[in-house]
Amino acid sequence: MDDKEMAEFLAQPLVAVFAIDDPGWSPHVTPVWFHHLPDGNRFQVMTPAKSKKTRLHRTGTGELSLSIQTADGPTARYVNVQGVARFLPLDPALLQAMVTKYLPPEARAAYLANPPEDSMFDITPRRITTGVIG
Repeated sequence: MDDKEMAEFLAQPLVAVFAIDDPGWSPHVTPVWFHHLPDGNRFQVMTPAKSKKTRLHRTGTGELSLSIQTADGPTARYVNVQGVARFLPLDPALLQAMVTKYLPPEARAAYLANPPEDSMFDITPRRITTGVIG
C-alpha cells in the first residue's frame, strides 16, 4: 500500500491487535481501538491506567506491535507496526476521535460520560509493513 492507501485503510473503524512483551510468557496480545495520525505516522491507543498492557509497558522496554487487518475470503490487507510507545494521560481529543470513529451517534454520549480509559499510548513506529495477500 502507498501512503494514501494506508491512511484510507487505517481511517476505517478496524480493531488492531496490540502485542507487548510479557517476560517469561509469550507476548500479551489484546484487541484495541486505535487512532492513526498520518502527519508523523503515529498511532494512539486508549487504555485504563491499571491494565495489564500498561503494567507491562512500565516494566519493559516500551516496545510493542500493532497489527491491523481485514479479510475478504482469500484476500487480506494488513498494516503491521513495530515501535516504541510513550504512556500518557488520555487526551480528550483522542477520546472524541475514537468515539466518533468506533461508535454510532446514539451511543457516544453514554460512553463519553463514563469512559473506561483514562490513559493512552502514543506510538512512534520504527517499522511499518503493509500488504495485500491473495
